[in-house]
Amino acid sequence: MKKLLSLLTALTFICSMTACSDGKGGNESLQATEEITVSQTMYKEEHMDFPEDKRFVDGMTYIDGQGVRMIYTNSENCYKYADYDENMAVKSTAELFAVDNNTRVCFECADDGTMIALLTYIDSEYEVGTPEYFDNAEFSFELRKYAPDGSGEEIIPLPELGNYYDPSADIVRSLKLIDGKILLSLSSGQLIMDMNGSILESRQESSFIYYCEDSSGKIIAAADTGYCYMDKLSLDLPENMTEYGEYLRLNLNLGVSKGYGGFKAFFMFNSGVYGLTENNTFVEVFNYNNSLVSISDYRNLVYAGEGKFAGISNEMEHTFLSKLTVRPDDYVMNREDVVIGLVGDIYTTDQELVSNYNKKSDSYKAELKSYGEMDDFTAAVLTDEAPDCISYIGTYNMRRLKNLGAVMDMYELSEKYGGFKKEDILDNVTEALEIDGKLYGISQKFQFELAIGRSDIFPKGKMTWQEFKDIYDSTSEDVYFSNISDMNTKEDVFRFLCANNLNAFIDFEKGECHFDTPEFAEMLEFTQTVRLMPEFDWQAFYDSHTEDEIVLFQQEDRNRISNGEAMIATGYAHDLGSFIDLKHFYNFGDGEYTIFNAPSDNPQSNITFDMLYSVVTNGKCPEGAWDYINFITSEHFLTTYLQTERSFVTFKDAFKNINEQIRYYSEHPSYVDEQGLTHYNYGAQKPITDAEYNMVLEYISNCTIPRDYNETLYNILTEEYNAFAAGDKTAAECADIIQNRVSIYLSENS
Repeated sequence: MKKLLSLLTALTFICSMTACSDGKGGNESLQATEEITVSQTMYKEEHMDFPEDKRFVDGMTYIDGQGVRMIYTNSENCYKYADYDENMAVKSTAELFAVDNNTRVCFECADDGTMIALLTYIDSEYEVGTPEYFDNAEFSFELRKYAPDGSGEEIIPLPELGNYYDPSADIVRSLKLIDGKILLSLSSGQLIMDMNGSILESRQESSFIYYCEDSSGKIIAAADTGYCYMDKLSLDLPENMTEYGEYLRLNLNLGVSKGYGGFKAFFMFNSGVYGLTENNTFVEVFNYNNSLVSISDYRNLVYAGEGKFAGISNEMEHTFLSKLTVRPDDYVMNREDVVIGLVGDIYTTDQELVSNYNKKSDSYKAELKSYGEMDDFTAAVLTDEAPDCISYIGTYNMRRLKNLGAVMDMYELSEKYGGFKKEDILDNVTEALEIDGKLYGISQKFQFELAIGRSDIFPKGKMTWQEFKDIYDSTSEDVYFSNISDMNTKEDVFRFLCANNLNAFIDFEKGECHFDTPEFAEMLEFTQTVRLMPEFDWQAFYDSHTEDEIVLFQQEDRNRISNGEAMIATGYAHDLGSFIDLKHFYNFGDGEYTIFNAPSDNPQSNITFDMLYSVVTNGKCPEGAWDYINFITSEHFLTTYLQTERSFVTFKDAFKNINEQIRYYSEHPSYVDEQGLTHYNYGAQKPITDAEYNMVLEYISNCTIPRDYNETLYNILTEEYNAFAAGDKTAAECADIIQNRVSIYLSENS
């Protein structure tokens, strides 16, 4: 039998109840009907498209015989509605009215398609979003009503609601048409008005009661633990409401709504959606946990036709329209386990990736396994306990794993299983990561460690050591190497030129290094004679200056780079906004600055990758590992996940979309929502011009040398440099020792 869904076996929960009718607890005559049973309570969640001009979603309703209707606003504060077909695709949109930023709107679309809106006009002498906005503001109210097809606009001025509703403090939770009346639910209580706006009843309580009309038009009042039937809409509830049961609690974000398909009403409990049958029993229709749905993310959930629900969810600070479709009768959740190995500690970010994947995957279930060191993982590769996917830091590790035969070529995986292809990845990224034309690992994102200086001092962005040294030698002796805030010790200069610039001296692909050169010894000696600003006691400065004085001093110190008092400052760029903001941070104008790397004989510039992911050759489920990697590098995921949505990402489409959004935000740094609250977008300090954007694209296209941080190698260089700086050995001796130690390390770890 099919009523609402595919029906298979027994119901999962039944709770008998007694109805009350007159608001006083009286009984209603009931007729027993054939029991409705639902066994397949698992749903598949899919993200669907919003209308192209959607900015905010104000609500959703299912209209019997027509489908789902969504009320929304666009970027011009115009209120519109979109009607969806049975597959949850937009079939039409229509405009209702537009408002300014000083108007709040709350919408309701009834089950028959009738639409009403409560408008609150705010007259304030202050700007929207300022702390003083509501001070001495005056409010007026208006009701608008529309026929199901959006016609017949009726505007009804409302009386003063100040005794019931304070727009500066109250949150409007909902507006509903019930029993020919209007129910206004606020954070501080509820009101019942007639269609002319006259107040019929009010209740100033924080407890929240949901009201709806069931499939026969009878009124249900529902609280978190129980509910009852009422003869008429009233805020005067009976003392004894029928309880749902020991484990059922109403989800106070979603509530209760009209039923379909043999159910009188749908109750959105915290564990799932339950239908109320004609003989007043509850039957589970939709189990959230078994469907891998995080219901805490949802703020709307409505029936959307037989076997379907639709909802608005907020995941990772992004809003989605989700279609939830019941699984086939014979569907069983049988997912193959996939082990995601991680070299190092497991952090929240890693857990989030796996959690998000598990919510979306029908075929695989991922779990994390930590390996303290790379050697621990390589030992596991030789056993039956190898993971299916391994994540780690450093392309030198990727080469090591490739040489061990421990990881698989992703281009071959793509040919075998589908998934991303070479042409989907940024060209400079493939050049940086490929080994002999094959791809053994991929990263979600990348960043840059940069230097910035005046363009009249540094006319080009790539320099050899000799070119860099010639520029320094030709600069006036009263110009410092860097400012106080950046590099003001000899060790800082050493890290910039050498310890953090390993790729200038090491060919990781060949496993060779060249520290035993006159140039490297000259760099070491340079760090001892470089012109640095006098040492500065920051703690004493902070203790003796006000906050405003500190801010002014820091700005003046940054200006030393642009005004020529100092040559170089370093920076870090992980996205378009932070790259462009280097210009503003150091107070440069267009054409006045150059972005460059530390000196190197490599003709290309450095790129620093985040965590790399590879498919393990002898893992038990390579297809699942590949599926996981494709999920966390998909355009949808990269553009919505908080850890990547503002980053430089490795895939072309997501890279373009993220950068376009950052540019938009740089031109629109803030916006005011329908409640009058100001929100701030992340973009850049100032609008990003075409010239600036093209400069960044050109710079990135030239970055093909992976910049690998290796703690062991860093410690070798630092240890030997400290001995040189202390006078224990000459620069040439220091260079020879570093060459010997690094060569041994490379031979043992290649």
